[in-house]
Amino acid sequence: MAVKAGADIRGEVLLTLAQLRLATPRQLKALLLPHQQGTDHVRRALRNLHAESPALVGRTHRAQQSYWYCTPAGLAEAAASGELAPTAGRATGKRIAASKTGLREHGLALVDTVIAFHHAQAADHADWHLEAAHPTPAGSLVPDAVVLLADGSSAFVEIDRTMSYARLVAKLERYDAYRNAPPSGRGNAARAPRSHWQETYAGPVWERPFPAVLFVFAPAPRRAAPETREAVFHDRARHVGGV
Repeated sequence: MAVKAGADIRGEVLLTLAQLRLATPRQLKALLLPHQQGTDHVRRALRNLHAESPALVGRTHRAQQSYWYCTPAGLAEAAASGELAPTAGRATGKRIAASKTGLREHGLALVDTVIAFHHAQAADHADWHLEAAHPTPAGSLVPDAVVLLADGSSAFVEIDRTMSYARLVAKLERYDAYRNAPPSGRGNAARAPRSHWQETYAGPVWERPFPAVLFVFAPAPRRAAPETREAVFHDRARHVGGV
């Protein structure tokens, strides 16, 4: 099979950046051209998108690495394609890419998670929705991502690099509150009232359970190894039995 040229994957690169907010050329290659050895084709596509007027993508540089994101013009073009799921307030990744507080590394860890799911054929990279608000009695629950899995079910994904165990457990408790929130509608003679999660994820005949909540522990400087953090979190989260 012929390798796609840079111009041929411009649209896919733009849509992927609009979907995931930021990525490195290596990450884009892993998603779009996994069997290609180098990143030349992806970099050519990025340069072409950057050369548009107005530019459709932007970039920042840190430590000889480039981080790419959609500009407002790029987001508008991606949305106009009809290939993106409607999302209110979809944001560019410029602030994340330029962050010096760990926000960029958090975003990149999420993209690495998307790549892992994609390569395992557990979920397509186009089926991820970032930071979608979900109402609870205590305020909005905002997962790092919601992913539509290959089997038709959904999962919430949380990326941890530096969060304390107390905050992680508190986040899990928010999911428990979301699951147990009362129905938001009155229902009718044909259907009982449903809560937000049932309306959104359970399916028309309630055939699907509450989505799995997946915590991904990513490496971070001056933090315990991911395996250690995962084990401690499991121990501290035992009392949260609903999710």
